[in-house]
Amino acid sequence: MASRTTAQRSRRAVVDRAARRANGLEPPSIATRLPPPKLVADFHPWNGHHAEDILTETVVKGGYFDKAPGPNSAETSSAKPTIWSNLSAKNNMGLQTLSYLFTSVMEKRQAIGRVTAPSTFKPPPRVTVTDTKREAWLRDLANPDVPLRKQSRTIPHGVRGKSLMEQCLGKDIPMPRAVWLAKCVGANELRAFRRKGVSGAAAATGEAKWVREWTVSVEQFLEGVIACCGQPAWQLKMDYA
Repeated sequence: MASRTTAQRSRRAVVDRAARRANGLEPPSIATRLPPPKLVADFHPWNGHHAEDILTETVVKGGYFDKAPGPNSAETSSAKPTIWSNLSAKNNMGLQTLSYLFTSVMEKRQAIGRVTAPSTFKPPPRVTVTDTKREAWLRDLANPDVPLRKQSRTIPHGVRGKSLMEQCLGKDIPMPRAVWLAKCVGANELRAFRRKGVSGAAAATGEAKWVREWTVSVEQFLEGVIACCGQPAWQLKMDYA
């Protein structure tokens, strides 16, 4: 009976020690050892009976510190007395100053992060390809795993207007990539009106005509999507459009 009690106590001690070690109540094995009574350096686990656990008016207002700062000390326990006098003033200049400084920092960061160099981007050239290659190119564009850098080398001919939007809808091309394709196709078509030898009036007329045609294509595409209401997968098409 005595041996059983001793075994239970030893097991309980082992369990308690493991729990204390898991909860951080025992010093780690790599801690710096000191002579008694401290045993280890910089190890003070919380046990609920420390001086900072006693909430007094002074501790609540000014915080807890081991040694109060002297009257001639440059350090204080809190910056509240210094800041509060400026924030609580009747003229409220403290808040206005903080607002001005914060706005200045945001404007400075925006100015530094702005790209000042001229843009060197050129729309990818359009090339004539077979229908099979065009379909393969569109499938790769719909695949997020295929880098856009690869797709931006060339754009296949024949993808424009209403068919462009229908291809994006049918192949479920991600919206950012679909917008990129529409911008590149539109930039190539508008650039054709600004070629050398074309007068300014003719270029403006051609651009206005293209804008009208693109608007009609968008209207026809939306009408077609709306007409699909009630058919299978109509809601997905509506959400995409």
